[in-house]
Amino acid sequence: MAKQTRYLVYFYENTDYHRDTKFFKKGFKHCGVITYDPENKVWILLEYIFGHLLLETIPEDKVDIIFRMFQMKHGRVLEGDIKPRNTRFPSIMGSWIKEHSCVSYVQRILGLNKWWIFTPYQLYCALKKLNFREIDL
Repeated sequence: MAKQTRYLVYFYENTDYHRDTKFFKKGFKHCGVITYDPENKVWILLEYIFGHLLLETIPEDKVDIIFRMFQMKHGRVLEGDIKPRNTRFPSIMGSWIKEHSCVSYVQRILGLNKWWIFTPYQLYCALKKLNFREIDL
């Protein structure tokens, strides 16, 4: 499989009302990544949810269900290319400063090393600065 560089990062309002997310910005309670594998003609969905890393392959003809779900949850989807970047701050700091969350897993998938990003909205803003663009659902 070719190395993926183009990603769709999605954000939506999670309805489980977990105590840790009650202070998050409305509409930005959860995030995940979806990408396309042209060789196998499948979409790959990756997210960290309820303490589990979920990896799901979705056939081309079924992916519209996922995008409808994002739309029903008033989600936002950013599209962009990622190039690995290094920060001057040691990467070991990111692992002990913040807990394992959907945000930290999305950052790892994208190859970002930004220890100061804790919430889905902060990740959204950081990706916009990296020229990710919002797509219409």
